Amino acid sequence: MSASTYDGPEKLVFAIDLGTTMSAVAFAHFVSGQKTRFRLVTRWPGQQDYAGDCKVPSVVRYDSIGHAMSFGAEALEGQAEYVGTSQVAKWYKLHLHPESMKSANNLSHPPLPTGVSLKTVYTDMLGYLFTHSRTYLDSTSLDTGGHGSIWQRLKTNFELCLTIPNGWNESQQQFLRAAIVAAGIFPTNHAPERLKFVSEAEAAVHFAIEHNNVWSWLCVGKKLVICDAGEVTVDSTVYKCTSTLPLRFEVVTASECVQAGSAFLDLEAERALKKRLEGSRYGTPEIVDVMVREFKRKTKRRFDGGKDSIIQFGLPSDTDRSYGIKMGRLNLTSAEIKAIFDSPITTVDGSIDNLLARAGHCDAFLLVGGFAENAYFSESLKQRLSSRGIEPININEPTKKVAAEGAIVWCAKQHVVTQAVQTTYGIEVSRPFDSGRYGRSRSYVAVDGQLMVSGLFSPLVVKASLTHVMRAFVRTYAEKPTTLADFEIELMSTDCIADGAYSRNCKGQLKRGLQLACTLRADLSGVIPHMRQHRAASKSRSGALIFRSRLSSVRPACAPPWSGMSKEFAKVIVPNSVV
Repeated sequence: MSASTYDGPEKLVFAIDLGTTMSAVAFAHFVSGQKTRFRLVTRWPGQQDYAGDCKVPSVVRYDSIGHAMSFGAEALEGQAEYVGTSQVAKWYKLHLHPESMKSANNLSHPPLPTGVSLKTVYTDMLGYLFTHSRTYLDSTSLDTGGHGSIWQRLKTNFELCLTIPNGWNESQQQFLRAAIVAAGIFPTNHAPERLKFVSEAEAAVHFAIEHNNVWSWLCVGKKLVICDAGEVTVDSTVYKCTSTLPLRFEVVTASECVQAGSAFLDLEAERALKKRLEGSRYGTPEIVDVMVREFKRKTKRRFDGGKDSIIQFGLPSDTDRSYGIKMGRLNLTSAEIKAIFDSPITTVDGSIDNLLARAGHCDAFLLVGGFAENAYFSESLKQRLSSRGIEPININEPTKKVAAEGAIVWCAKQHVVTQAVQTTYGIEVSRPFDSGRYGRSRSYVAVDGQLMVSGLFSPLVVKASLTHVMRAFVRTYAEKPTTLADFEIELMSTDCIADGAYSRNCKGQLKRGLQLACTLRADLSGVIPHMRQHRAASKSRSGALIFRSRLSSVRPACAPPWSGMSKEFAKVIVPNSVV
């Protein structure tokens, strides 16, 4: 990988990509004056035969009382001997998806082990990944940084970056924060800036730039698409180069995120096999499961749209010619395999069409992710894009995990300077009464005599917007306040509540689809002397405090900037917290 000379205090950074089916960890040791190497953990327990592979199964095996027994490849070993005495947690990442992603596709996923919560699974798996990565760091690093081992010197201030799907928001981030603390990776009172989140799309673009010779064609104004075709989601984002020295990109339009990754092929294969073997003694769930695993191991990786594929599942004595089974082998025709690929490919095609319709012409299309390793998928996408004059470039490396490696590069370089907001943020406001839209029950006469309606949602920044947003709001007072030491305002988030809609129901509860993101508090006592009183038409006196709030589209953060006595700060948004 390329390296650059680091100029700053010594630090240690880990990046964890906890994927739906496979996970990986990358890390980097930053030492002033030295070139930084981005490294992947490549030796996992139970995978001695694959010492160069950084990917570890995202699987945890639990005993009958809900205690974790084994992880990764070791959790998949000797499954037959554990029948009835243990349960496996897999595909649990799908349980954490927001409702908007769950409802987008009819994706079934295995239930969690009995008596084991989703937080427990995440806590256990994250703890396993991090603990083993620390061991790998100690055993493989040549320390030139000073007294004691790298870990001993930096264990109290190392940083951690977690990758998250494009469709996740601050609720999922807060869940992961809690799991990281529960796993003992960070203490409860850790500095917020030590834990970072990066979208899989942004990690992918950093991986792509690191592994592709973009300098041969890249210049200011050029646009490129990064399509990260992963296990469950296929994320596509268009970036425009805004600077080459330093290298900087901005997002052109909101990303596309569809659940049509390679894991869907396993589900489609299972459905196809069950239908084909209906009525056969070989159509039992156990045998079909063996066939699906063989499909996943061989057919899914190798199929290029040409030859049939043989599914080896049984003994030479296993024969049923009426169902196409001979000597423990089932023949899947090329047409049958293409039918398995059809649904995910159609979904991806539609997603990319939508993206390019908004973004316009693009100069390059970089393809990454596990699904992109399949020749049939890649060729299908190539044919689709050829009509637009775009030639996709597959930059995959089979032993790499794009998100983990891209995340550690992102920690060092952060080429992307704007990113689309993943949810809408806003506050409650009052507005002039509109008889055509509001009832009189929540109306009132303001101190200036105007008829107003209260409790309305007003967006500060709207989902999919790309720029930093500053908006001003006025809070009026009947008399000049004597104290503003406890000034506060609630910041809310939503994917469905419209501008000007009521934010609460008749019981005073937030409407469904609207969540409290955080409460912004500040001591504004110092502004009281600068507040101006004025007389309204009703001859009453009032005071006004102009409150400006800035929300960044790059990261979920907010800040109250004040003019005059200039004070500005930013806090990461943590759901239901006070900042």
